[in-house]
Amino acid sequence: MPPRSVRPSRPTSPTGGRKFQQITDPAALEAAGPDAVEDAAAHSAFLAAESAVAEYQHQALVLLGRSEEAQAEARKAYATERAKPWFRALPDSDDAQRAATEAAAKAQARTAEHLLAMRLEQLRTQANPEPVRPAPWSQRLPELAAHPLHGETLEVIA
Repeated sequence: MPPRSVRPSRPTSPTGGRKFQQITDPAALEAAGPDAVEDAAAHSAFLAAESAVAEYQHQALVLLGRSEEAQAEARKAYATERAKPWFRALPDSDDAQRAATEAAAKAQARTAEHLLAMRLEQLRTQANPEPVRPAPWSQRLPELAAHPLHGETLEVIA
């Protein structure tokens, strides 16, 4: 499976295209007021960010697809496909070679996706660590808790 790439959707119908141009037309935005300009800018920023994320993900998948783990999985899938009985009967056929190559490419892409998912999970964990619950007061500095309070302090507390 080739790496998936998410691209911002753009209108494909003629009426959708005209509506998109009307929304982003500077003169129409100015006439609509400051909120429309801010909304259009926010929408444009969202589309730019979405495109940047898709490009970053694609580049990460390409790099991870070249990793030793992904290459090893591709070699295993290729060898597994070649070990099938129908492949042994016709090892030089175009269909057999194509099936083995496709199996290797799919395994390589899946491994790259898995490695990316693992790395993203590691980054999320680092960014949001589990909160550490403090020890109860009875376990904090027990030697100080055992000392009696001074007389003056007892009067203030009582």
